Amino acid sequence: MSPTMLQQADAHHRSLSEPKNGPFTYTDPLSEVPTLSGVYTSVDGSTPIIDMEGLLGPQRSEFVKQIGHACEKNGFFAVKNHGIPEMKINNMLDTARDFFHLPEEERLKFRSSDPNSIIRLVTACQESELDVTYGVRTHTDPTLITILMQDDVPGLQVFNDDKWIDVNPIPNAVVVHVGDMLQALSNCRYKSLLHQAIVNCEKERVSIASYCYPSDDGEIGPAKKLIDDDHPAIYKDFTYKEFHESMWRVKCSTAKRLDLFKAESD
Repeated sequence: MSPTMLQQADAHHRSLSEPKNGPFTYTDPLSEVPTLSGVYTSVDGSTPIIDMEGLLGPQRSEFVKQIGHACEKNGFFAVKNHGIPEMKINNMLDTARDFFHLPEEERLKFRSSDPNSIIRLVTACQESELDVTYGVRTHTDPTLITILMQDDVPGLQVFNDDKWIDVNPIPNAVVVHVGDMLQALSNCRYKSLLHQAIVNCEKERVSIASYCYPSDDGEIGPAKKLIDDDHPAIYKDFTYKEFHESMWRVKCSTAKRLDLFKAESD
């Protein structure tokens, strides 16, 4: 197996030989764990699907409106006809799956300490017997957008309309969701997606996330065209470096990180 992709990845992993009661880093206090019985199973039509074939066609303006509507109402959407060959997606997922079955000492050779890695491999092992075990705990992403490739095993859940919803995998589609930086740029018109991944107790789940970050010195703030007397700026201007440093300096939930950069009201 070629290490090229793995060397670029911040590989979050869990040893397949760990005890079934779950390591500390994969469990939260019971008071902070969502009630899994309260999660709604998605139905056909609940995940917005954007067909990229419309990007260069005569209906481009309608295509752009569909993306805007999905970002505003749902905070995420699935993309089909994106141009990535299905075989390439399957090969990437197979490579990630093979990686997580390597001995732990081999996996640790590729672990990155860079929190801004643009690619991250994630697995949720099926061996845990705890109902409170996360694959990835509840969070938003400090990105412009996140692009997620996932296999056919359910596990991704999003918070929308005041409830948790399962996002079932769609064959040969990728999921795109809004991050914190796009929320700031859109003056809160698009909300950063609160999401989590839950361990599937029957089958191992693998996904590959690609993160789109601004440069450290990139200035973030509400787009001027979105600000008027009826829609004042919700956030002040800041750099991504300032935001990133605040993530580690201030203890708060990821959903409240942007509150540190709210504009002062008159």
